[in-house]
Amino acid sequence: FSGVFTPNILTILGLILFLRMEFVVGQAGLWGALAIVIIGNLISLLTGFSLSAIATNMTVRAGGNYYIISRSLGLEIGGAIGIPLYLSQAISVAFYIIGFTEALQAVEFFAVLDPRLIATSVLLLFVIIAYAGADFALRIQYLILAVLAFGLVSFFIGGVMSFGTAEPPALNPNFSEDVTFWAVFAIFFPAVTGIEVGTSLSGDLKDPSRSIPIGTIASILFTAVVYIAVTVVFAFTLNSQQLLGESLAMRRIAFIPDAILAGVWASTLSSALGSVLAAPRTLQAIANDAVAPRWMASQMGSRTEPRMAVLITGAIGLAVIWAGDLNAVAPVISMFFLNTYG
Repeated sequence: FSGVFTPNILTILGLILFLRMEFVVGQAGLWGALAIVIIGNLISLLTGFSLSAIATNMTVRAGGNYYIISRSLGLEIGGAIGIPLYLSQAISVAFYIIGFTEALQAVEFFAVLDPRLIATSVLLLFVIIAYAGADFALRIQYLILAVLAFGLVSFFIGGVMSFGTAEPPALNPNFSEDVTFWAVFAIFFPAVTGIEVGTSLSGDLKDPSRSIPIGTIASILFTAVVYIAVTVVFAFTLNSQQLLGESLAMRRIAFIPDAILAGVWASTLSSALGSVLAAPRTLQAIANDAVAPRWMASQMGSRTEPRMAVLITGAIGLAVIWAGDLNAVAPVISMFFLNTYG
């Protein structure tokens, strides 16, 4: 529960849920959005089944998906998939922090600050936390989970109270120029890639062969229900113009609007924290196999933490923060993850 299920759902119910689901429903309509959610979750579910089948047939050590693939298919294929997997996890750190910054600027005090400076400050804080160790990060996840749950409950209470008020309901596609079904899918897909996080912490689990299958499948099914419910509430509560007109449309629906701000801050920070723990462990496993230079696996005096890999991940995150916005970064992450899942 604490090593796989909770980190997974904190990552899956994150940035896309709070900041981009209104975009998905507004562009694709109810039926298109449900198709996108179902296709995305079917991909992660099939991947989860494969992951579970392999994890129960071998001793899973540190390195998560990279370790499983490389020990099943060899280092050549493992490396060819593991390096893009690591890059996708490292880019995800910046992706979630950019999302946190976008939500933070809904508060007037932060709106005047340069978002890249805010994002850089958060990234440096998280690199310090990951450098110190995973134990502290895992201890604070229950507090984050409580804040996230409070935001979602507030949204669904408000959704039930105002259900059916959309004039007209957002049932049909309303694609903007140059936006297609698959472009919207590419922006949504990083939402369901949170199943990486629990697996990537495989070296820290007491019984990975039992925890990975149960935690992964349960987290996929639970979050799929949440995404479907949010899609339906959006479609019948706000019309397409309202959905596309603001990036925090959840606040308009929620019983306590500020609970959504707290939820999005908690979820994006937890997703970034999960990625900043997962990515260095993947790189360390790759370097230990000499697929990447061995110095990248250096623990720099720590008994358990891949500190050199943490610093490299921080450097990649910094480069992405200063290079792009959410809609530019999301399709890049989607392609890396789809490569790994395939």
